[in-house]
Amino acid sequence: MSREALYCEYASLDWSGEGGPRAADYGDVYFSADDGLEETRAVFLRGCKLPQAWTQTNARNFVVGELGFGTGLNALALWELWQREGPKDRWLHFISVEKHPLAREDAARAFTAWPQLKPLSDQLLAQWPGPFKGAHRLVFAADRFTITIFQDEAEAALSQVEARVDAWFLDGFAPAKNEAMWSQAVFDRMGQLSAPGACVGTFTVAGAVRRGLAQAGFEVSKQPGFGRKRERLEAFYAGPGASVDASPYQRSEPIDGRIAIVGSGVAGASLAHALRQRGREIVIVDGKGIAAGASGAPAGLLTPRLEKADRPHVRATLCAFDYAHRLYRGRDGFYPEGGLRLAKDETDKVRLAEIAALMGPGYEWDAEGFDMHDAARLDPTRLVTDLLRDQAVISARVESVEETPTGVCLRDQGGAVIAEAAAVVFANGFEARSVCDAIAPSAGQVAVLEGEAPKRPIVWSGYVCAVEGGGVLLGANHRHSENAGPPEQLLAEFKESAAQYVPAISAKLSETVLRHWSGVRASTPDFLPVVGAVPNDGFDARWGDQARGGLAPVEPEPLNARVYVLAGFGSRGFAHAPLFAESLAAEINGEPGVLERAGRESLHPARFDLRRLKKLS
Repeated sequence: MSREALYCEYASLDWSGEGGPRAADYGDVYFSADDGLEETRAVFLRGCKLPQAWTQTNARNFVVGELGFGTGLNALALWELWQREGPKDRWLHFISVEKHPLAREDAARAFTAWPQLKPLSDQLLAQWPGPFKGAHRLVFAADRFTITIFQDEAEAALSQVEARVDAWFLDGFAPAKNEAMWSQAVFDRMGQLSAPGACVGTFTVAGAVRRGLAQAGFEVSKQPGFGRKRERLEAFYAGPGASVDASPYQRSEPIDGRIAIVGSGVAGASLAHALRQRGREIVIVDGKGIAAGASGAPAGLLTPRLEKADRPHVRATLCAFDYAHRLYRGRDGFYPEGGLRLAKDETDKVRLAEIAALMGPGYEWDAEGFDMHDAARLDPTRLVTDLLRDQAVISARVESVEETPTGVCLRDQGGAVIAEAAAVVFANGFEARSVCDAIAPSAGQVAVLEGEAPKRPIVWSGYVCAVEGGGVLLGANHRHSENAGPPEQLLAEFKESAAQYVPAISAKLSETVLRHWSGVRASTPDFLPVVGAVPNDGFDARWGDQARGGLAPVEPEPLNARVYVLAGFGSRGFAHAPLFAESLAAEINGEPGVLERAGRESLHPARFDLRRLKKLS
C-alpha cells in the first residue's frame, strides 16, 4: 500500500483455530478463547470501575478511550452495560483507534460468538464504516451512545483526538507483537487527553507498559487476572487533567439553551437532525422555504471528492462521504446505484487510475472508467424533508444578529424580532457571507429531458442520471455569480457535452424539456466548507502576531461563541454537510471532537482571517 493511500488495509484474519479469529500479521488473538465477553467485562469494565464511575460525575458526557477497536467486542460490552445502568440524562462516547479495521463480513462472523449481544451487534454492523483513514462517526441516539473510530497508526491517531477521557481500555495486541501500540509517545498522549483520575484497564502486566504509564502520570497497580492470565493492570491518572493549547482554531465552550439555525437546506436540515438527536431545542429560520436554492434540484449525486493526496481535508471529506452514505441508507429519496466517472483525456485517465488505487476497496479503474461502488443518486427535496421531519420553519429573512446577555436576537429588515436563542448557526448557503465574507455565490442549473436514463449516474465535467418520475437529468454548470446564465444556451452546451461523453444516451434524448432548475451554491476560495465559530472582534489583536510569523499567545482563553457558520459546500452539500453538522453539534454540546483535529482546523472559518492577517504583514 502506498504511503499516500487514503485507506487502511483490512485486517488479515486466520480462522483456522478454535476460539475466534487470529490476526495473521501479528500472530495474536482478538479475544480470549476462554470467554472473550467475560474477559472484557472483567479487564475493562470492572477494571475501569464501571458502572460506578458514571455516578461519580455530574458531567453530561462520559468518555471512554480505547487502543485497538478490533472486532468491536469492547464497544458492544460497554454499550450493553450503558443500556442497563447508564444515567438516562447523559451521553456515553467511545473513542477508539485502529490501524487495520475488520471488513464488515469478518466482523459479522466474529459477532456470532456472542448471540446475547446480537441486538447491538446488528446495529453496529448497520453503521460499520469503510476503510478510509480518518475519524469515522457512529451515532446510536436512542441509547445516547456514540462511537468514533480513528483509523490510523495509534500515535498518529491519538494526536488527532480532541477529548477529555474518563477511562481507557488498552486492548492492542500483546506488546511483544505490536510495539507501536504501546510506545511512550502513546502513553504520554493518553496523559494529555485524560481527565483527573481517569481509569485504565488492560490485560498485560509487561514491565514496559507499567513504566510507560507511570512516566506519563498514571499510578499503576497489578490485579488478579482473568482465565489463564495470572495478573492484569489497573491504573488511574494522577496528573492535572486534559490541557488545551491556545489556538486560533479552538473549539468553543458548550452552549445551553435553544439554538437558532438560519437555512433549511441540506446543511440546516443536517444540523437540525444532529441537535434533535441530542434532545436540543432548535428554531429554524428561512425566508426561501424548505429545500429551496441549491438543495431543491430535481436530482443530485453522492460522490466522493477525488484528490491524489493524504491530507487532513481529504480525510475529512472522505469520512464525511462515508457517513452521509450510512445516514441516507434506507431513507426515502436515496438510490445507492453506484457511479461511473469518465476521464476527460489521457492525462485524466492516469490521474483517476492513481486515485482509484489510493482509495482502496470499492473504487477501481477499468475499461469503462473510474467505478465508484458507493456513489449514489438522490432526491434532494425528499432527503432534506426526511431530515427535518416535522420541524417548523419560520418564514423570514434574517438581516441582523444582536448579541444579548443571554445569547442572540435575530431581526428582520424592519428591525422586528424573528427569534431569540442561545446561539445562531448560519447554514444558509451563499447568504452566509453576511458572517463570513470568504463565501461567494456559485450559480448553476440542470435540465431534465425525455429519454432513456443510465442504470447508474455517469460523471465527467458534467453528469447524467435518472430522475424520480422519469426523464434524464443533464447538468450542471458552475458560474461565479448569482446568475446561472441563459437556459437555452446552457441546454445546448449540456447536449453537446453529453454527445461527446455518453453518445448512446445522448442519441435517445428528445427535445422536450420536462423540468428546469437553477440555483445558487456557496463556494470558498479553497473550495472547502466553512464550519465553526465565527471569529470575534478580538481575533485580529490576539492572533495577528502569530499570523505575521511571531509567537502565539501562551495562555488559552475560553471561546464563548454565539455565532457559527456551516456553509460553503459548493456542489457537495449532500456528501459533506451531515458529518460536519454532527461535528458542530458535538462542539455546541461539549462532546469530544468528531473529526481529526487537523481536518476540523482545515474547515474552520478562522483560516481566512489568518490568511488575511498574513497578507497585511
